[in-house]
Amino acid sequence: MIKHLHIKNFAIIDELDIELRPGLTVITGETGSGKTIIMDALSFSLGGKSDKILVRNGTKRAVVETELNNKNFRRILFANGRSKSFYNDEPVPLITIKKNTETFVDFHGQHQQQFILNVKNHINYLDSYCKSLKKVQLIKSLYYELVAEKKNRVALEKHSSEQNNRSELLNFQINEIDSVMPKIGEDQKLSEDYKRISKKNDIAAVLNDLHNHYIIDESGTIENLNRLLKKVENLCLYDKELDNLLSLLQNTLVNLEEAGSEIGVLISNSDVNEDEINSIESRISAIETLKRKYGGSIESVLEHRKKIELEIRSITNKVLSEKEIDDRIITLESGYSKLAKELHLERKEKAQELEQKIDLAMSNLNFLNSKFQIRINQSNAKEGFFYLKNQLIKDGPLGIDQVEFYLSANKGEATKPLSSIASGGEISRVMLAIKSVFQDLDPVETLVFDEIDAGISGKSAESVSRQLLKLSKTKQIFCITHLSQIAVKADNHLHIVKKVKNGETKVTANYLTQENSRQVIKNLFVSSEILGV
Repeated sequence: MIKHLHIKNFAIIDELDIELRPGLTVITGETGSGKTIIMDALSFSLGGKSDKILVRNGTKRAVVETELNNKNFRRILFANGRSKSFYNDEPVPLITIKKNTETFVDFHGQHQQQFILNVKNHINYLDSYCKSLKKVQLIKSLYYELVAEKKNRVALEKHSSEQNNRSELLNFQINEIDSVMPKIGEDQKLSEDYKRISKKNDIAAVLNDLHNHYIIDESGTIENLNRLLKKVENLCLYDKELDNLLSLLQNTLVNLEEAGSEIGVLISNSDVNEDEINSIESRISAIETLKRKYGGSIESVLEHRKKIELEIRSITNKVLSEKEIDDRIITLESGYSKLAKELHLERKEKAQELEQKIDLAMSNLNFLNSKFQIRINQSNAKEGFFYLKNQLIKDGPLGIDQVEFYLSANKGEATKPLSSIASGGEISRVMLAIKSVFQDLDPVETLVFDEIDAGISGKSAESVSRQLLKLSKTKQIFCITHLSQIAVKADNHLHIVKKVKNGETKVTANYLTQENSRQVIKNLFVSSEILGV
């Protein structure tokens, strides 16, 4: 669930801090107040598209930060169009943000790419409905094992000299790294140790100078002070006012003698160990050589070693005999074929049931003449091992099937791919119907609907509001709406207001109390029959 959204210098918004709540939250405001911009900012922070025009006029950068499932996502958009991404305050590539958020938040509007509209996700929805995910994981494992074994078989058929040469090179590299075995942070510590030890000669010179000129030398400070002290002691017999001076000189002598002792100890410990220096220099040189060859840092050296190890293991595994590998391939193909057929039959059977449920859900949303269709197809192959109706079929990690959702929204129209639907409002309502059926199966936790009420009123609006409320029992829902029937049923009412003062635009976002919400709904939806207000 999304808990918090911070926006600064994004489009017309100077700065907003919004705590986001569970359940159904409607977002209202006058046209142009910034409702969609807030959701665009949320999408941007989670890996959505960016454009330099989104940086607030007169500022250098826009910042949007989102707290999702106790994880922090932040993106910065600069006026030149560049952007930076952060995950838990650590800089990361944008793809990292997308991978960590794409299955948690789904945006439904005219311009967003939606999880469910991505054709490659359709088979996952069908398998979820079939409760076949364990089988899917198993067939995926079998498939990749099969691919690996066939690669091994091909490798064995090739001349072995290339493999041997490659193996020798990899073993040389891994031995080279292992002979040094650098530890992360060791290069920095060695550098610090070298600086410290290399200064020992300078320290020793200063200490010896102190010892020779102030301690040992007959004309040194201590000897001179001793002579003066004796003279002052004799004079104190005649002048008691010199007692205080005598005391100070005695204390000074004591301190100098203690300093002399300390200097002696330090001198005895200041010998430079040339072997230690040479050892450190040698270690630094060895590590720097590895860094130059394998990526520039100890981390990259160790990562390179891991890759080498995996490749060596792969090459080593290829020493299996052709017969052993052939037997393994036959076993894997048999297991894959059996499971692929089971999945195919389950998908065909459950697809019809799912079509009926989605048609019903769409009917409840006043799509009275719509038709939802799930097409399951296969691709012919020129080579392979799986046959269906005497046709050689292409195999894949999810089995032999390609699944795509089709829709006809109006009577008499042919069904078209779901991804080709043009209307943002229509897409949103279709998605609402699908997600109502998949409420407990859909991995997405948070849904954002924009323009879900476009072009609807009356019964359709009431149907949409009921479905949204039902969906919000298990999902976090944000809905930008222009319909009172939806607004009045929300758990939370977030009202957006735009004001211009002294030539500057100020956008505010506040949750309304029940009483204030009713008044705002009356003011915004004066043309509607407001049920229950």
